Amino acid sequence: MADDIIQEINFFTPPQDGSAAWMDFTPTLVTGKKNFEPISCQVTIHDLRNKESSIDLDTHGFQVLKYDGDIHNEFDNDSEMQRSYYEDIVALLKKRLGASSVIIFNHIFRFRGSPLTPYQCDSTHKNPGLDAHVDIDPSGVPWKVEQLLGEEEAKKAMHHRFQMINIWRPIGPNPVMNIPLALCDYRSVDVDKDIHVVQHRGTPNSLSGYAMSHNAQGAQKWYYLSQMRSDEMFVFKIFDSKPDVAQFGAHAAFINKNVPPTNVEQQSIEVRCLVFYDQ
Repeated sequence: MADDIIQEINFFTPPQDGSAAWMDFTPTLVTGKKNFEPISCQVTIHDLRNKESSIDLDTHGFQVLKYDGDIHNEFDNDSEMQRSYYEDIVALLKKRLGASSVIIFNHIFRFRGSPLTPYQCDSTHKNPGLDAHVDIDPSGVPWKVEQLLGEEEAKKAMHHRFQMINIWRPIGPNPVMNIPLALCDYRSVDVDKDIHVVQHRGTPNSLSGYAMSHNAQGAQKWYYLSQMRSDEMFVFKIFDSKPDVAQFGAHAAFINKNVPPTNVEQQSIEVRCLVFYDQ
């Protein structure tokens, strides 16, 4: 039975000195740096269990899909398992979204139990992202397309609809219960007031992302999927070139204090994709 819960999510607050917000992602840093501190606010998070089909990607900015492939454990970079998993995701997005082309450009494993030390983290192993955010703002997406396709092919690809989409799912034998992923209904976001550009220092082309502040009136509507298993996945937008649909799915991991702490390993994988259409 689906139950709504009240839990804390970390939200953006602007730098106290009035300067532009930034985060430093320089690879040589052991830990990231930023010039602002998030604030934890209690929000109602609605459980989508047994209501999965009520959420739609173009309406809400995210949706729940089933994964029927064979990859349920962590894999090494450039391994046959990685290639197989990427092929699974490409085929799924083409079938479900009607896309003509899908390019996966990275993946991240996240451990959702005891935090990794800074020295255990690398480009494909990180702790859950506990701040409400959107990975990249619209200004950086064309640059990413050109980086992957080259200038001429990028121009052709961006002539029609294109998206940046993330796919997040648990892996391993245990459901994700202690630190689930929450997503915000795009329709409940006041983009002018709730969304803030954060410069990503130490990244190519000085990319920026979005951080999300809390709406004190409770307008934002947050969702999660309780006891989420490895055969279930969240598909959510980072960007969409089509203007009259949900543009993104702001998201954050949160600590579910209703679930007792456990030493049982809980892990997830997130892949990031560019998705292209013929029209």
